[in-house]
Amino acid sequence: MLKNSFLKAGFFVLFLVVLPLIGSARQDNKGNPLPHFLFPQFKEGIIIMKDGAKFTAMINYNMVEERMITELEGIYRYSKNPQSIEKIFIENRMFIPFNNAFYEILTSGNVTLFLQNKSHFTPKGSDTGYGSKNRSVGPTATKRFELTPVTHQYQEVAYIELPQNVEITPSSVYWVSMGDKLEKFNNEKQFIKLFPDYSTQLKDFIRKEGIKIKNREDLIKLGIYCNEIMTK
Repeated sequence: MLKNSFLKAGFFVLFLVVLPLIGSARQDNKGNPLPHFLFPQFKEGIIIMKDGAKFTAMINYNMVEERMITELEGIYRYSKNPQSIEKIFIENRMFIPFNNAFYEILTSGNVTLFLQNKSHFTPKGSDTGYGSKNRSVGPTATKRFELTPVTHQYQEVAYIELPQNVEITPSSVYWVSMGDKLEKFNNEKQFIKLFPDYSTQLKDFIRKEGIKIKNREDLIKLGIYCNEIMTK
C-alpha cells in the first residue's frame, strides 16, 4: 500500500548545507513573522531517522521551496538527502517525505489524507492607472526568489527572508491514498466522487457539520469520519 510505503519512507538526513542568510529566519527585519513558512517561528521538532535514531532540532517548513529547514545558533540548513529520515513531528503534526517535499498526514487508516502545504510568490502589482496592476517582474527581482535547476543541483541558494515586493499566494494540495496511488482533490465534489459507495453518507456529514474541504481542521474531522464508516 502506498500509505504504508510513505510511513516507512526514508526522510531528510541532516547532511546539512548552510544556507545564505539575509536577516533573521524567525522574523523579518521589522519583527514580522515570515508568511512563506508554515509556522510563524522555528519550532522544536522531533526528527526520527530511518535507522531508528531520534533527535530534536529547531525546524520550520518553507512552503514555497517545499523544504524543511533547521536552525542552530543562527545558522540555517537544509538536507542533501531527504530520504534518510522516517518522519518529523512539529507541534504534534507529522510530516513524511514525498520526493523533495514533505506531506503532512492529517488522518491515517483505511482513508489516509495528506496535506501538501504549499505557497508561491506573486509579484506585487504596481499601479498602471485606471485601477489596473502591472505584475511583470524584472530579471533582477526574479532572480532573488526563483530557484533554478542549477540552484537545486548544487543547493547553493535559498533565501530565508521574504523577498521585497512579493505577495504570498496559498496553493496547498490535498491528497487521499487510493490503493497504490494518490488522488488529488480540491473541493467537496471531487472528494465525494472518490468514494461513490459512500456518497450519500459523506454528503450528509459534510452538510450537517458544515465541513469546508480546504479547512485543515474540517478535513481532519472528515477523514476521521471516513475511517469510521469505511471499515473494509
